[in-house]
Amino acid sequence: MYGSILETNGMIQETNFRHTEDLRIYLWILTHAKKEDGYEGGRFLEKGQYIASLGRLKDYLWFYSGNKIDEYSISRIQRSIKRLEKYGWIRAEKMQHGYMFTVLQ
Repeated sequence: MYGSILETNGMIQETNFRHTEDLRIYLWILTHAKKEDGYEGGRFLEKGQYIASLGRLKDYLWFYSGNKIDEYSISRIQRSIKRLEKYGWIRAEKMQHGYMFTVLQ
């Protein structure tokens, strides 16, 4: 069964997030998406939209693995974006220099 429940404490209980990078990418896009319609970087963005390249996402989503800093590979980020689209969490539109993400839930 797929779906989400917003708990009273504001936490998301989700069965789709079996991969940690899915949750991390979704939360990154959710927290950095526009809160209201407006221009950003010479482009009009609606509420819930965010523009980023895969390389930027890779740099933003670094993490510690033991004693070293590690990053997700570009292909792993692409697979995660496809999974998030499949489950209906985001919509990703390819642009000339990256992606425009739209938060759907």
